[in-house]
Amino acid sequence: MQRRQFIHLSSLAAGAALLPGCAAISSLATGPLIDRHLPPGYSGVVAVRKHADSPLVTRASGLALREESQANTKETRFMIGSSTKWIAAVTVLRLVDLGMLDLGAPIARHLPELPAENGAVTLRQLLSHRSGIPNGLAEALSKDSKVRDLEIGPVEAALRFAKGPLAFKPGERFDYSVVNYVLVAAIVERATKKPFTENVEALVLGPAGVKDSGFAATGYEDEVGMAVGYAADGKRKTPSAPPMIAASGTLYSTAADLVAIADAVYRKKLLSPAALRELSTVHDAGEHYALGGRVQTVQTKQGARSLAWETGAFGGYKSVLAYDLADGRAVVMLNNTDMTQTELGKIATTLFQSLDS
Repeated sequence: MQRRQFIHLSSLAAGAALLPGCAAISSLATGPLIDRHLPPGYSGVVAVRKHADSPLVTRASGLALREESQANTKETRFMIGSSTKWIAAVTVLRLVDLGMLDLGAPIARHLPELPAENGAVTLRQLLSHRSGIPNGLAEALSKDSKVRDLEIGPVEAALRFAKGPLAFKPGERFDYSVVNYVLVAAIVERATKKPFTENVEALVLGPAGVKDSGFAATGYEDEVGMAVGYAADGKRKTPSAPPMIAASGTLYSTAADLVAIADAVYRKKLLSPAALRELSTVHDAGEHYALGGRVQTVQTKQGARSLAWETGAFGGYKSVLAYDLADGRAVVMLNNTDMTQTELGKIATTLFQSLDS
């Protein structure tokens, strides 16, 4: 099998250096710590950092491409699934800081074609999955699986799949739905008159200085540098990545890039203090859901710690980013063998707690 050369959507992040300290620090205690907590046969990349000023220690194991016995490396890219929503939320908040979007304004300001009750929903309610707009995309897929391969953009998809009557009063409860983020991407495109993906690159990926993150397109699993996702039976499990769901889960990244993005967001003032508070404010206590992701409390030997907790599943790919909002300690887990998110989350929690040892 010949893998195609990987092409980024833009060159904004090209040439950025990898985070230091990967090869030279394999003897540090953190490396064996990772090994102690990983199950036998783990396939993917795991990275840990004890605090913002310490090096990122990375361990790669297993195969990125089983058909060619190609090993995972520290630089291997993985689809990160719904962790994309967190990056989408950061993109929106950058536009809020620029005065181009308003979290509390009705979305009809940008999508006047929607029914009146749908248009009254706010951007904040979309980002926190409290809009009440039903998942018309899931309904369409249940009737015709070919819908997942539609090569349409977020605006067309939003106007097609977000017109159903509200399922509940906006803000009343939590309902995790891909359509909320189809609408988010559509609003970004209408406000900026640029593709959603270009906004993410210009406003988040570029400023973070990452070089191995971007949006997947058709055939992404055969690109050089990308791990292939597999199911438990060993068959490929790599869903299509239609442009209409870009904000929901079609971003690929590496462990080092995810930590660099989190550093830019939480430590390097990519967002204003007000926007950062919005990003980290939980809107549903039961789900721990804020805007685009969760904020979890983890108990450690040094006490309770508040973490940005971003998780994703995309076919056979699974991901976790746990990032301490106070001191930048971090755990990243990327997997390409369809582990359950529950199992991955337990390992990530144990690794994070072990950093106090």
